[in-house]
Amino acid sequence: MTLESVPEDVPVTVERKGSLNEARNRGVRNADTDIVAILDDDIAFSEELFDALVESVDEDVLLGVADWEFGLVAGRVMIFYKSLWRDVGGFDERLRSHNGDTDFSLRAHDAGYSVKTVPRDLFCHKDHERSITTWDRAWRLAYLSRKHVRYAPYILSSTVAYNLGLEAGVSKEQSLPPSISPTVDELEIE
Repeated sequence: MTLESVPEDVPVTVERKGSLNEARNRGVRNADTDIVAILDDDIAFSEELFDALVESVDEDVLLGVADWEFGLVAGRVMIFYKSLWRDVGGFDERLRSHNGDTDFSLRAHDAGYSVKTVPRDLFCHKDHERSITTWDRAWRLAYLSRKHVRYAPYILSSTVAYNLGLEAGVSKEQSLPPSISPTVDELEIE
């Protein structure tokens, strides 16, 4: 779906080897452009939206679609300058294929970058089964909480609320904690 949405004049690299965060790092490292867009393969969007997003990012911004669980930038759509990726040390490969986007967003925020989100409903997303086990989720939450101590209460409470909402069939989208929210803006795309 994504390859059909990307404008023809935009260079595309598809990375499939290793974990998701290894592939993200390899793709960014090998990119020949200053601006990098990380896009999952199960989304669709208009060329006009893509162009508007690229025009909205600058060297001090991490831009992407809002995630469900933490209200930060989801890895499904992330656009940033390669220099931001270098400054924050890339994606944490220890996290393998989940929560690398959360960690990356928190590190970008802590490094002084603005985190801007765009509404999820601007993208068509093909639903699929969740592939993370309870044990894996618990390990990741413990790892993120230890790595980002000041955000640990927020990370843990957001995850509990989100997953209880899923079990109950209720949307439990999260609000950002006061320590992050002043620097996270939802971008208005016309």
